[in-house]
Amino acid sequence: MRRIILSFVGLVFSALMSSGAHALIINTLNSPINFVISQNEGGGVVLTASGSLSITGGFNSSSLTLHVVLNNTSTLNGVPLTAASNVRLTGWGFGINPNATSVTFSDASDGGIIDATLDSLPGLAAIEVCAWGGNNCSGGANGGIQAGSSDTFDLILAGSWGNSVTFDPLGVKFQTDFGSFEFACTGACGGGGDVTVAEPKTLMLLGVGLIALAALGRRKSG
Repeated sequence: MRRIILSFVGLVFSALMSSGAHALIINTLNSPINFVISQNEGGGVVLTASGSLSITGGFNSSSLTLHVVLNNTSTLNGVPLTAASNVRLTGWGFGINPNATSVTFSDASDGGIIDATLDSLPGLAAIEVCAWGGNNCSGGANGGIQAGSSDTFDLILAGSWGNSVTFDPLGVKFQTDFGSFEFACTGACGGGGDVTVAEPKTLMLLGVGLIALAALGRRKSG
C-alpha cells in the first residue's frame, strides 16, 4: 500500500512540475525574458537553443511585435561547438495564447533564420508559430543558425491581444551530420521571466497523496 501511495505521489508531483511549468508569460513592454531549450543526444553532444523574447509593439492591439534573440549554444563534452561541426538550428517556434492569426517575419540582419509561418515543427504539434532557416518548418537546405552563432529578428503577430501573452511550449529543430532532432522545452525553460504554476486541481491531488502517506505512517507506528 505504501508503495502504491508513493507511486501516486510521484505521478502527481510529475504532473505538478509539468503543468505549465515551462510557460513564459510576457506582460511588460521591452523587458526581455530569457529561455533555454536543451537536450542531451548522447556521445557528449548537448543540443541547445538559448535566447530571449520581448514585446516591443504594445499590448491591447491587433498587431504585436515580438523581438527574438536566438542562439545556437550547443556543446560537445561541455565545450561550445563551432560552425565546423555542422550542427544547425534550423527551426524554432512556440505555442501562443491568445492565438495568432498571421505572422510576418522581419530581420535586420541576414543570419540563420529567414522566414516564419503559422505552422508546427515536425513531431511538435503544439507549436503554432514557426521561424525557420531551411526550406520551411520541416527543414531542408543548408540554412539555419550554426553552432556558436546567433540571429536577431522580429515576428509581427496579428490577433486580438490583451495585457499579456503566454508562450507554451517552446520548441526547436536541429539538423546535424548525425541526424535531425526536434524537441520542446521541458521543465522551467525561462530564465528570470514569469513562469506559470500548477492548476488548483493538481495541487489538491498532491495534497491528498501526502495526507494519505502521512496517515499510513501514523498507522504503522501506532
